[in-house]
Amino acid sequence: MAGETASVVMHRLPRRVRIRAGILMGHRDVCQRVAERLMQANATYSRVEMRPSTGSVIVEADEGKLDPDALQQWLSRVIAEEMAEVPSSRRYPAPDRMPGPTRIANTVARAFSEINGDVRRALDDRADLGTIMPVIFFALGLVEIAGTRKLPAPAWFNLLWWSMRSFMTFNPTVTGQNNTEVQPYDPD
Repeated sequence: MAGETASVVMHRLPRRVRIRAGILMGHRDVCQRVAERLMQANATYSRVEMRPSTGSVIVEADEGKLDPDALQQWLSRVIAEEMAEVPSSRRYPAPDRMPGPTRIANTVARAFSEINGDVRRALDDRADLGTIMPVIFFALGLVEIAGTRKLPAPAWFNLLWWSMRSFMTFNPTVTGQNNTEVQPYDPD
């Protein structure tokens, strides 16, 4: 299991470090425990954020410098301890490097983001594509019903997509979409 718990420092600044530990992917409960232990281990940490969907750990400090290598070693040990409590059927080796989005995906996302920004500015921040598109689709559905005087059944692929999307929306802990962030306790 030593290879599975390997962590890599992905980004370092004097007061911010991001470490990736692939074995944490999909283990929200382990991420929560590791975050709590991190906050208890060092009072100078102002923020600890765990991302179960990517296995990323972000640690920030308001003062002083963080030691990325010491933090990485400590984190690897704590992750190994916490993962020892996970049943072997739930442990799985994560790939060392998860591929990111392709160039085409980035280009398409940027283009739609720019279009969305233009729409938002044109409407004085009253709406954007995320608001307008559902309204347009709803209106087009009403036009189809009025024109054909029939209520068509949804296509099988729409039903499949809606069921997957509903599952992901209502089960964020299963799909690893939620981030776990632990803030230091402040009694004031």
